[in-house]
Amino acid sequence: MPTGKKLIYPILLSVVLLWGLNVVMIKFLTQQMSPILVAAVRMPLAGIILLFFVFKKYGLYNPSKKQWGLLFCIGLISVCLHQLLLGYGVSVTSSTNASLILALNPLTTALLASIFVQEKFTRNLGLGILLGFAGVVLVVFSKSPEGTIQFSLIGDVAMVLAMLTYVIGGLLIKKLLENPIPTLVVTAYSTLIGGLLLNLGTLVSFGPAVYGQIHLSSTAILVLLISAWGATALGTLGWNDGIKQLGANRTAMFLNGMPFASMFGGFVFLNEKIAWIHILALILTTLGIVIGSIPKTKVILLESCKQ
Repeated sequence: MPTGKKLIYPILLSVVLLWGLNVVMIKFLTQQMSPILVAAVRMPLAGIILLFFVFKKYGLYNPSKKQWGLLFCIGLISVCLHQLLLGYGVSVTSSTNASLILALNPLTTALLASIFVQEKFTRNLGLGILLGFAGVVLVVFSKSPEGTIQFSLIGDVAMVLAMLTYVIGGLLIKKLLENPIPTLVVTAYSTLIGGLLLNLGTLVSFGPAVYGQIHLSSTAILVLLISAWGATALGTLGWNDGIKQLGANRTAMFLNGMPFASMFGGFVFLNEKIAWIHILALILTTLGIVIGSIPKTKVILLESCKQ
């Protein structure tokens, strides 16, 4: 095994750990300022770092008009709308609920890809999707021993929509990458476009004075930088490298660890409780992802044997 492939596994584990903790970090930041401000500040910070890597590797890269159109759609849907929904969702629901819903990303991608880009849909993939959604339904409608519902329906719906916007953006990225354009360029440019749209929306909705409301402690600034530069920027680079070396399916399997990281982070840093229903939901979601992901690999192997 080449050295690069040996290194990619710890890199992906680090990325998923960061992404899981990022849910906790965003929840912490939304306690300091509004979700739209968190997104408006985070995404340009991430985009600037990514743009630095683009300039270093490719210089001033100029996409075609068609590519710019797709980049704008990706920035609008999977960056701007996704971050708004994510920021609001984690601010009104628990980081555990949020991470379990986000863990449905691979299965939802497979389902939508089978509908819109004609990828094969198998029986096991359907079973995986049902198990995954069963896990989410369990945690969303769970009740405490006192009989009170432990969730914000609006927050959980926002998280589902956040997950869907990211998946739709991923399908647009797949379409864009059919043309000769580097993944790093797509990531950097769409992040900057989304960040610009977030700030334009903030200015139109609240006016320039809203930025004067940003008063962060040194701890909050550190969390913001780790979230933007670590989880969003460097995490995306590591994830894209994983897709390049291992393929999308094998890389997506690492997302199984994201709810663990969020649960642990929420327990340690936000004093959130972990109930048995969360563990059961996590098991169902993880089983769903495993069952839903394996058959595609088997199909590919069988087709290779026939050729």
